[in-house]
Amino acid sequence: MDSPRSPHNNLSSELRNIITNKNVMTMKSRMKVLNALNEDDLRNKAEREKRLRLQAIKEILTTEATYLQQLEILMEFFLQPIIEKKFFNGLLINTLYENVKTLYNISGELIREIREDSECIAGAFYKLAPFFKLYSVYAYDYEQLSTLIQIIQQKDPVFKNFISEQETRPEVGRTLSSLLIIPIQRVPRYKLLLKEVLQHTPNKHKEYNLLQACLVEVEKAAVHINNLVAVNEDTKKLLNLQKCIVNGVNLVKPGRKILMQGNLMRVSRNGVTAYRRYFVLLNDTLLYCKGKPESSLTVRCVLPLNKCKVVSVLSGGLFRVTCLEETLFLYSENGDSNSWIQMLQKSIIKYTESRQTLRKDSSSRQPLRHKNINLFQSDDIQEKYLKRKREKNKKDVQLNPSRIMYFDKENQENDMEEEKENSFQLHRKSKRFKTDNLTSIHQDKDTLELCVMESSNTSFSYLTDSNSTHYFSSALKNIGEFFSYISSSVKNLFGHR
Repeated sequence: MDSPRSPHNNLSSELRNIITNKNVMTMKSRMKVLNALNEDDLRNKAEREKRLRLQAIKEILTTEATYLQQLEILMEFFLQPIIEKKFFNGLLINTLYENVKTLYNISGELIREIREDSECIAGAFYKLAPFFKLYSVYAYDYEQLSTLIQIIQQKDPVFKNFISEQETRPEVGRTLSSLLIIPIQRVPRYKLLLKEVLQHTPNKHKEYNLLQACLVEVEKAAVHINNLVAVNEDTKKLLNLQKCIVNGVNLVKPGRKILMQGNLMRVSRNGVTAYRRYFVLLNDTLLYCKGKPESSLTVRCVLPLNKCKVVSVLSGGLFRVTCLEETLFLYSENGDSNSWIQMLQKSIIKYTESRQTLRKDSSSRQPLRHKNINLFQSDDIQEKYLKRKREKNKKDVQLNPSRIMYFDKENQENDMEEEKENSFQLHRKSKRFKTDNLTSIHQDKDTLELCVMESSNTSFSYLTDSNSTHYFSSALKNIGEFFSYISSSVKNLFGHR
């Protein structure tokens, strides 16, 4: 406790009060003394801020050296022996070990830059701040490795004994879990330390603006890491819930997360009785389940949020959830019905807005009950977008490139040359049939088609052989007789009727 005689103000402030309140000096002398006291206060404040700034920089160096030592312990006494002794196979431990080595190199470079010029701490952080996002890679692997180590310790006593022996060594003195989480906490620690340095840096200091830029970059990296950790936690919750579900409902989907879950009382249709049911609110779906998450859950109804409406019915907490033809009257025994109503309404609005800005899910999603629950895992896939299966007896059609004809209407000269070539090809084909008498239209179908094509194009002027002319005239005669036969047959048919 302070003594009654102990001064609560510094000497300069007491002198200032005495000079101001008591006329012990002339005005001129008073102003000189007050100005000298103000200059002394500013000088003392600047020296104090400089001292505090140096202390903050020293704390960065001290904590960074400790952090570097902890990474060495993690690699030397845990990660490297686990890889060498092959306690469990997999790329996860190797990947994490490489990530720790990368973070170790970044930390070592940061210490070297700061020690070279402690007054230019902003330059060191600005140079290495972009590499802080690599901590997010470590954070992603950290969640999986921590879970894997816990599982293996429960199953393998040899591995459990190894971890215990390493943790009790005097040069270690820490648990493996505490060492693994240190890199996750380092970037937020950078943020706090830089804020401390910036707080004691004058506005006119040459590093003031650069320190602000460094702080922005470090905050970006911290937000990125926190978001990734949050996504991993959401996925872990979803996987734990998936293990409890006994019927064929697949909840795991990219971007899906649990917003709220718990027991609600469902009022029967006649309004007489109420049943305790377990509800799970996802960011796109509301699940109505039977059972307990500690043992097993059976999904009884799936309600897509884009078709849901939530209305408060009574002030006591009863509310109605409507999804097309499905209607549920619900209330909470714990008195948090308003929390459910607000969360449901907020989730419906957010999901509807996201469907308008992002790729939309199928608008044909319907509420699913009982036997149709197993359709939930593919309820957002429209059938018209499914790939059609090839028939077994259907053969591939092989195209002959030589039979593909290309036409260019703009180039008339090329068309004339193609006509001549086709006519001479027809002349060569006609020579094969000099001695044949064409008595039926069905004797040579290909030759007849060529004859019809060339006769429509009036290309007979290129044929000089009299036998060829006689051949084509006979063919045309037979064509005429064929159409005459068809005409008479049609007349006889209608006349008979």
